[in-house]
Amino acid sequence: MRARSTGRRLTVAAVAAALVASGAALGLSAAPAATAAAAPAPLATRIAGTVNRSDRAAVLAAFQARYVVPSRVSATWTGSVASCRAGSTSAAFTNATLTAINWARGQAGMPPVLGVNATYSARAQRTALLMQAAGAVSHAPPSSWACWSAAAATGASHSDLALGVAGARAVGMYLVEPGAANVGAGHRRWLLYPRLGQIGIGNTTVANAVYVIGSATRLPAGVPAYYAWPTSGYFPRDAEPRGLWSLSSSQGYSFAHAAVRVVGPGGAVLRVTRYTPQAGFGDSTLVWRLASPPSLTIRTDQTYRVTVTGIRTPSGATTSYSYRTTLVT
Repeated sequence: MRARSTGRRLTVAAVAAALVASGAALGLSAAPAATAAAAPAPLATRIAGTVNRSDRAAVLAAFQARYVVPSRVSATWTGSVASCRAGSTSAAFTNATLTAINWARGQAGMPPVLGVNATYSARAQRTALLMQAAGAVSHAPPSSWACWSAAAATGASHSDLALGVAGARAVGMYLVEPGAANVGAGHRRWLLYPRLGQIGIGNTTVANAVYVIGSATRLPAGVPAYYAWPTSGYFPRDAEPRGLWSLSSSQGYSFAHAAVRVVGPGGAVLRVTRYTPQAGFGDSTLVWRLASPPSLTIRTDQTYRVTVTGIRTPSGATTSYSYRTTLVT
């Protein structure tokens, strides 16, 4: 089904909410092999091109230019389900998808991906066609599906997959991770993975595949040891992932025995549900859900304080990590 515009302000969370009933998404975590709050503390030196999260205006400007505007780019697909023709969408639509991915990476302090690989994109395009034709999503699609091909199957096993939305809006859904099957935040982990190299992008008007497995790079210099979503510093309220928050480690730290504590804007400790930590298929990550997600309608800044204890380093030492995220509009 197609996600339809409702006239509401375009938000990452609204895109995902509209798809809980009508769309589907699969990440690869389980696949086969205006009152302003006080400014956050200054961040470490950033990688070139990343968002200055200590600058409220810069965060909001980047979100508007690199997610909201790309999300409004229309898709015109030249393919056909009837003839199993993969076709393509416009360069503008592909670029909008890439821009949205790189916005998220820049907000998280990560470098942009190294570019779009033509071979990966051809496979991803066949995969997007396959999902639209089947009306279903799978990392191991059976050959009985309409428009199945070996290239589509390879793309499915190597990609983040979304059905019901495409382009930059699919990126928004990946970041929110709607649905009980996505509490491992597999899509998000892949898109923010610091070692992610070249990717492939495939779109129809209602399906998306982002080919992510196959070109891992060395860890870029300057990448933070920890990166969160929502991130530390200022973070666009309209991108808040409906209460499903995460913290990842680029240094191989383990969250197997970690505990998380979140203090809300009013000073009260918030109730959270901690999910099984994830490792492999991206960096190790702890995911939790706030029992009461932040409201998208509040127009004043709100600061949340997060502390994760019981983190294990590769040497076996125990450490902790604390940060603040301030939701802004």
